[in-house]
Amino acid sequence: MLSIGDLARHTRISVRMLRHYDALGLVVPERVDPHTGHRWYALSQIWRVDSLVALKELGFTLEQCGALLDEQLPVEELRGMLRLRRAQLEQRLTADADRLTEVERRLRSIERGLTMTNQTLRLGPLPALRLLHLSAEVNDESEIGGAVQTLTEQLDALRLQGQRIHVYDGRTDKITVSVGVAAEEPRECLELTELPAEPQGVSVTYRGPLDGVADTWRTLDVALEEQGLESYGVYRDLRLDTQDPQQVIVELQVTVRPNAG
Repeated sequence: MLSIGDLARHTRISVRMLRHYDALGLVVPERVDPHTGHRWYALSQIWRVDSLVALKELGFTLEQCGALLDEQLPVEELRGMLRLRRAQLEQRLTADADRLTEVERRLRSIERGLTMTNQTLRLGPLPALRLLHLSAEVNDESEIGGAVQTLTEQLDALRLQGQRIHVYDGRTDKITVSVGVAAEEPRECLELTELPAEPQGVSVTYRGPLDGVADTWRTLDVALEEQGLESYGVYRDLRLDTQDPQQVIVELQVTVRPNAG
């Protein structure tokens, strides 16, 4: 016979968990001393605990594990459970592979952004901009991409000619995202905004896939920090060439100031 401590050591399961399995009727001691309350287990119960752990690792619930160990499930139901679990694991593998692909893409994007930033960073004044645009508010950075896509589709429907410009303003509680074109005359249904010239700013030219623009903004902040500067205010994103989504050219502009830290 094995004490509960012996069984815990053999199976690498904590005594607390073995007591929990006992309470659920999953691994019940062969004998309990009526005077001391000590639990005693048969050697064969090592196999039951190991099997229980293996089933849990496959993703079955404790209730399902108990039914499987006690052979209370018809064969067809067992086959159905195993097929369902196989499908769930295959789906998870696919999702994990997709996430791994995205992580690798982001790493390449950040490396590309660092290279672009270091090669093209220019400090100096920023010109004034007159912008005819549509705008929306978002709560955080994760919502910017969806807002830009929606605004771009709405702007495309208007068949408005001119260089596309994106503007991000995070000086309020919510981030304002604007998509428009440089313009001289107002147009119905569109907002007209004039961005003043800025005496202290930074520009970076990005060339590469469109989905790497956001990472270049992040690397820009890193480069500015190394020079004792930080970005603030209105962020400008001038689309110089977006005919080929595989190789866009975008100029990023933002005002800068000495880093308060």
